[in-house]
Amino acid sequence: MASHIGIMGLGTMGSALARNVASRGYKVSVWNRSHEKVTEFITKYGDQSFYGAEHIEDFVESLDAPRKIILLVPAGAATEDALQNVVRALSEGDCIMDGGNAYFKDTERFQNQLKEQGIVFLGCGVSGGEEGALYGPSLMPGGERQAFEYFEEILGKIAAEDFSGKACVAYMGKAGAGHYVKMVHNGIEYAEMQMLAEAYDLLKRIYKLPHDEITEIFRGFDQGPLDSFLTHIAVDVLEKKEGATPLLNLIMDKAGQKGTGLWTSQEALTLGIPTPGITGAVFARGLSSLKDLRTELALKIPTQELAPVITSADFVKDLESALYLSRILNFVQGLELLQAANTEHHYELNFPEILRVWQGGCIIRATALKDLHEILKQAPNESILKSTWFQKKVQEHFQSHRRVVATAASHGVPLFTLNANLSYLEALRSSVLPANLIQGLRDRFGAHGFERVDEPGNFHGQW
Repeated sequence: MASHIGIMGLGTMGSALARNVASRGYKVSVWNRSHEKVTEFITKYGDQSFYGAEHIEDFVESLDAPRKIILLVPAGAATEDALQNVVRALSEGDCIMDGGNAYFKDTERFQNQLKEQGIVFLGCGVSGGEEGALYGPSLMPGGERQAFEYFEEILGKIAAEDFSGKACVAYMGKAGAGHYVKMVHNGIEYAEMQMLAEAYDLLKRIYKLPHDEITEIFRGFDQGPLDSFLTHIAVDVLEKKEGATPLLNLIMDKAGQKGTGLWTSQEALTLGIPTPGITGAVFARGLSSLKDLRTELALKIPTQELAPVITSADFVKDLESALYLSRILNFVQGLELLQAANTEHHYELNFPEILRVWQGGCIIRATALKDLHEILKQAPNESILKSTWFQKKVQEHFQSHRRVVATAASHGVPLFTLNANLSYLEALRSSVLPANLIQGLRDRFGAHGFERVDEPGNFHGQW
């Protein structure tokens, strides 16, 4: 019996997604560069729902025509190599979906190359990690509409559900739109993780709270407006112990990264969109890798210990407010970047659908997305910054956010995302900024010119 779909790559995500697809009643052919993984997979999960192919030609021949293949290998060289191997065995009309964390420009290049051979290519962001891939991920497909239609039925069945029970999958738009949306999703994810880490650091370093008490504070956060997947699993991480020792105390304070946060920041800089919370999180990871230098400087530049002036109970309330407002700003910055990209790349993005798809399965799913989704349903192309809902939330949480950042500054605790997001908000609400001095300096040394507030035109100063 021919397979309905093929999956290339049996790493963590590939093997989990293959099992998800099979659980929906589909016959699945699997292939991996190392055939030992195929053998192990078939031995473990059986051959009734799966066909383990040894060679690419065998893999392709085992599929129903037109063939549908999901590629789940690391982005970059591994993706390029897998595509070259499989394409030579495919026929016109076959379709490939790349479900890796590909760079959107690579996706667009593959689309153009394969189109010349009559092969349809879909770039699809997949979020949710191993658990999401197995039980229901958030799916962000983009490319030719025809490519999405090839996979629409299967994707709809394997996806997670949003807050109303609808599948967390939707056509994102043209070209590399799917992987672009996933890239921005990951940038928001960087900022979300960083702000939670900063909250943990503040409670530990300033208030020196016992580990178990910090765990309970995070548990309380997860039961309120900060309810989200990342807040929930932060409790899991805090709870985990080896004997009587919290595992977190044994984990080296050096954060890794695979590049999607960096790409988000690079795109923001290219398009001139400020994303300080996201970019601050990227820098924080880079600085965390300087462990030896940090250890040396900690001895040479000590921080004076001060007693906090806010009680721990009041600070926790302020911290919850600051985290909530910062979370909204993380999403706002991501959406502002997506709106600019939509204009630049002509993706035809559906912004309400993006927020709906993020409501289930994905790493950044959060209760706050329900309100944000409703706002964009009413005004799909308007900035959330202009909404009365956002302005009300600022009034509710602004002062708490300020107190948290001020407390951190007075105690020497770095805040890459919470502080950056506060400055972002302060700048947005400032009708006058000191950019006039910058323009004056640029004109003084480079004759770049400037505009005036009292008359139109471009002027030079007689310095």
